[in-house]
Amino acid sequence: MTVPTHRLPRVLTWKSGAFLGLTTILGVFTTVGYMIGLVGAWAVIAIWAVSMVVATAQAFLYAEMATMFPNTAGGVAAYANEGLRRYTVFVGPIVSWGYWLGYSLVQAAIALIFGQVVQAQWFPAQTWGVDLLGVHIGLPHVLGAAALVSVFLLNIFGIRPAARVTSLGVIIFTVFVAIMVLLPFVEGKWSGAGLTWRLDDPKLALVLLYLAGWTTYAVEGPSLFAPEYRRPGTDCPKAIRVCAMLMIGVFTIVPFVVSGTLGEKAIGDNPNGYAVDVMNLLWPGSSSLVVAVVAIGLWVTLVGTSAQAGRALLGISRSDLTVKQLSTLNSYGMPGRALGVDLVVNLLILFLVGNTVAIVAASNLGYFICCGLACWAYVLLRRDRPEWPRPYRLSRKWGVVAIALGAFDLVVAAVGITNPDLAGRGGLKETLISLVLLFVCIPLFLLRRLWQDRDRAFAWREETPALPSGDEHAVAEDDLPVESPARPKAIAGEPDK
Repeated sequence: MTVPTHRLPRVLTWKSGAFLGLTTILGVFTTVGYMIGLVGAWAVIAIWAVSMVVATAQAFLYAEMATMFPNTAGGVAAYANEGLRRYTVFVGPIVSWGYWLGYSLVQAAIALIFGQVVQAQWFPAQTWGVDLLGVHIGLPHVLGAAALVSVFLLNIFGIRPAARVTSLGVIIFTVFVAIMVLLPFVEGKWSGAGLTWRLDDPKLALVLLYLAGWTTYAVEGPSLFAPEYRRPGTDCPKAIRVCAMLMIGVFTIVPFVVSGTLGEKAIGDNPNGYAVDVMNLLWPGSSSLVVAVVAIGLWVTLVGTSAQAGRALLGISRSDLTVKQLSTLNSYGMPGRALGVDLVVNLLILFLVGNTVAIVAASNLGYFICCGLACWAYVLLRRDRPEWPRPYRLSRKWGVVAIALGAFDLVVAAVGITNPDLAGRGGLKETLISLVLLFVCIPLFLLRRLWQDRDRAFAWREETPALPSGDEHAVAEDDLPVESPARPKAIAGEPDK
């Protein structure tokens, strides 16, 4: 593996890492409403609770692997590659590319929802549009594209601005959700009589788990910033635990409360804007304020997912799994080229797919494959590198859990990608898009290994060391924060004493 000559600056605490990871919590206002209208609130609560339990268990595995490779960019995909490359080098590019797609294409879906809620509230008369390859493009697409460009411009100038913006946005969103959850009980407008369970097809349940994982599995998001934590051995696991606790609460409580307040049919009729309907019922005339909060939250989600996707793509290149041009950092220490590629891909998806659930289905396949194989890679790393330092270490029984989680992910992925029609959205087009996007990684991998790295002999598998070198594992002294103007300061919280 190529050792990078430039490292990401270590400026994050566990708090800032948690805030960056929590940006995906806005998923409660994207796919949840659509599911409530489809199968009922009780079924949705069960689906999202199961998905969050699986996601949290996986995140504990990833936390251990993150402390094994504190200087490795790329998150879960990089850890999967580390565990599997001694058996075959062709798994690495697939899981890495799939992982990046999971974080990347989510931005196109969120950008479209951002444009839709803004247009519906402030520009309802602007219904113009043009048809392009079967997609009707209008003002929501233009507003979404503007949002994507703005977060790109923010992220290329360093992680500090992104972390500060996401921290503020997540706090605003959390306060809003707390008000929305408490007001129905204060005003006596909640009733559980209308909550239903309309899910009787096990295959549909797996499809919904596939769609829910787009949001819930991102609880591992803090691991993508492992090379940027001041103390990766403790900061990364703590950030993941905080994300898991907060997301479990939000994804179970919000569907329960809003369904009993507004009604399942009303939520299904307005799946992306039901928060506005709930607040208008509880607080008449608040729609502009609510839409502003939701729009800010969606934009902040774009900031976080863009930062995560850029680091995932950086990690792919630094693991020698795609073209080397994406492995460089700009003058601000950020993966500028990777962020630029990510922006272009999302603009194309935004204008060529144009359906949020279809985008989710297209982006999820590789992400689920990556998560499943990463769980199995955890078992292989335990067996093949037993003496490797693990500042955060789980008990031995987690090996069995890892095998079961990996099998679960791959089954859900297989059912989800082959049956998108069961959820009422998507079909053959989305399945083909998923496969094409996933396997484009192979020619890029071969270009890297056979042409760009032609001075090195191609190998079908790579030997892995039993113990790390100091450069691979140790946090270099120059990277450690000290009380000096010449050193980077923490973004959130004071340094541990």
